[in-house]
Amino acid sequence: MTAEELLASEKALGAQIDRLTAEDPQTALTFVEALLKENEPLFAPARAPSACLARLTSRFLMHRKNKDHMVGFIADNEYLRTVYFGRLNTYKYSLVFVAKRVMRKGDAALSAELIGLMKNNPFRDDTAESYSERFSWDFIRRKIIASQEEYLKLSDEILALLKE
Repeated sequence: MTAEELLASEKALGAQIDRLTAEDPQTALTFVEALLKENEPLFAPARAPSACLARLTSRFLMHRKNKDHMVGFIADNEYLRTVYFGRLNTYKYSLVFVAKRVMRKGDAALSAELIGLMKNNPFRDDTAESYSERFSWDFIRRKIIASQEEYLKLSDEILALLKE
């Protein structure tokens, strides 16, 4: 699929992801993985197709039917987490949302991996302002730590990773 075809079909692909997720989240995961693998050449350097794939993946992960499965999908699927956190132009608030839920489970090794992926994401821009569509690692880190103070209750080990 070309970048133009992908962008033109985003709405239809999103509807298909919604339908599959409502019926069977595991089938939807298989579909999303295949979509990502098929379109790996579009991950970089162009921002728009990469952001489109990130939105479709976020749509799947944050679907109401995946409320209880999202963390498991990220923890159990190395390809999905590597692509979502480390290779796609994922929206910064989506990164915060998913990372917080994964980190809340207390797996320090997995949390360290997510942090490393976000720090090395080719779309990370450490000069990005907080109101920018681009993300900086410092913005993500500050948002997760701020949540910790309100309700998140991360382990001391994960907090130390965030503060490095």
